[in-house]
Amino acid sequence: MILMNMYGKIKPQIISKKLGIGICNPAPDWVNDLQNDIEEEILIHKHKLNIYQKDGIEIPSFVFERYNIDEIIKRFKWEEDEKSAKQIIAEHLIEIQVFDFDNSLLKQKNELLDSPTCEPQYAKLFLNFCCMVQSSSMAKNIIPNQVPFMLYDSDDFYEKPRIINFLEAMINLHSHSSMDWKCYTDGGIKSLEYIGSLVDEFLISEEHFWLFDYIINAVYTARENQLNAYHVFKVMSLIEMIIVNPKNRGHIQGEIENKLPQFLPDSISYNHRIIFCQLMRKLRNKIGHGDYKAVQKILEEYRNLFMQNYVYDEFEYSIENWTYLNICVTLDETLNNIFWMLLYDTNNIRSIQNS
Repeated sequence: MILMNMYGKIKPQIISKKLGIGICNPAPDWVNDLQNDIEEEILIHKHKLNIYQKDGIEIPSFVFERYNIDEIIKRFKWEEDEKSAKQIIAEHLIEIQVFDFDNSLLKQKNELLDSPTCEPQYAKLFLNFCCMVQSSSMAKNIIPNQVPFMLYDSDDFYEKPRIINFLEAMINLHSHSSMDWKCYTDGGIKSLEYIGSLVDEFLISEEHFWLFDYIINAVYTARENQLNAYHVFKVMSLIEMIIVNPKNRGHIQGEIENKLPQFLPDSISYNHRIIFCQLMRKLRNKIGHGDYKAVQKILEEYRNLFMQNYVYDEFEYSIENWTYLNICVTLDETLNNIFWMLLYDTNNIRSIQNS
């Protein structure tokens, strides 16, 4: 089960017909299990408060007021007779899952099930990709609403439940704005449906399915890792796969400099865009060949050009890792823009690749 930070009772809805992915409220069996998770989260909170008090740590009064699920129910106006607060909350959670595996393209990948037990759930990969697409600066005017993020993965046995934590955050967020949680949920569903429709339009052939499947797996593993040299290598490899002409057999010099600048975020000035692309092409190659001496020289050159006024806190990260963080944030934004165009204007991205 993959829960999102959206709330309310909804009718089951398809997000991507070709992938069989949809959203719904938890089934009764899951409602029972989720109540246990909510209880666990509350007990962990109380345990932490006890430890802080024993250690003499001063705790703000509002912290003691947190995790009052009866008050949460009142704030959301979800009260129902003869139901506990934990049950009501569990019934108002929203999950994303593969609804219709038998009639989906996922059968091409595995005839038995959509998500083998030792692999990430496919709905989780899909949601991660949707969040990246919606984050593109090119998509802001077309998809104005936030795509919900994941708040719970039933397969992650090492992650502590944070259902109430995010629910309280939703209350605090919307108490300071004109938008309520219902508007947020409606907007999130519309955004998911829109991106799902773009995905369905993209999946016109078996080749397109395998490309999409490769991408959503690759970006998930890239996000799971820290923002370091290997993240740079993975993201640059994805960028090259989508925009570089495959007929050039890996000779990317010139292509990256000509094609990539248009996808860079506005934080990179026009005059520095080609230089940035040159450095990224070189950095990707040197990382791939394990040339650590050349990597250090490129990182230093990058700092001199793009991080002149940067304040480094070496108690948090080394200067090298601050450099990688800065690079990775820019590359991630760039990749989001490329993904948006891949879905929204596939013919244009193909034209760029083949030019």
